[in-house]
Amino acid sequence: VEDFALSTLPSASVLRYLTDKGNGTSTRALVIGNPDLGIDLNLPWAEREARMVGQREREATVLVRGEATEVKVKKLLDTAGLIHFATHGDLSESDPLSSALLLVGGEGEDGRLEVREVFGLDLHARLVVLSACETGLGKLSRGDEVVGLQRAFLYAGTPAVVTTLWKVDDKATFELVRAFYTRLDSANPAEALRQAQLETMRTFPHPFAWAAFGLTGVPR
Repeated sequence: VEDFALSTLPSASVLRYLTDKGNGTSTRALVIGNPDLGIDLNLPWAEREARMVGQREREATVLVRGEATEVKVKKLLDTAGLIHFATHGDLSESDPLSSALLLVGGEGEDGRLEVREVFGLDLHARLVVLSACETGLGKLSRGDEVVGLQRAFLYAGTPAVVTTLWKVDDKATFELVRAFYTRLDSANPAEALRQAQLETMRTFPHPFAWAAFGLTGVPR
């Protein structure tokens, strides 16, 4: 990362469907942070992260705490040009379709935005950032690739997804995301992520704090 901007590509069979995605999308941003999941799952830095992203992005809808319901999120996902989740992720390697981003339940929803549900969405976002734990993991399927949140968002219509490979630190993630969005105005997502990681490692030198994040898809 000190020498190159790194990104990964999905399988060649998927890549050709991504090149035209995200063109002419809405400037609206949908930002979700620290859903009210109880005191044990409180993420105060994730809430600060969501509010910070919402202030930087024009026409942003920010849903935090009790507002971050699965019902509201699903209603807004298909109209957003940029989507940012700062919440808990729940990984199931044995049943990857049940891996989920955790939201507030109610109104007939269980508060789990699962992989199987994301596969059925019709997204038009140019970029999705999954700032949660282990969002880049899943189950390797024979002859294909990893089945999980990352692949589901690509399949649903976004050309690029930022995900994580392990349980990330709340405060270090806030600093990395702040640096990422600062640079996103003048650089493509892959380069912006690289610059954000370089800045974060000055304060948090250990790779655990910054190396979990990666971009998959078309880094334009």
